Amino acid sequence: MIEDLIELAHTQGVVCETSVGPDGCDEYVLACADGVTTVRLWVRPDGRFSRAHGNAGWLSLGQVMAVCGLSYAARTSAAPAA
Repeated sequence: MIEDLIELAHTQGVVCETSVGPDGCDEYVLACADGVTTVRLWVRPDGRFSRAHGNAGWLSLGQVMAVCGLSYAARTSAAPAA
């Protein structure tokens, strides 16, 4: 799930900044849909979701998707129709 969210965020131009924290977690700064605020999201070295924090406090992955305006519906499929 977290890999998909990060890929989706990159595809939709939501990732503002990336870095590696002192705890070894990858840190992503994501733009929120309001165009003003950001969400910080951390991914553990083993590739699992660590935590996310925004203006409203700690967030779940679903909340991150909502406040950043991320949607799987915006993805286009390259697979041909059967």
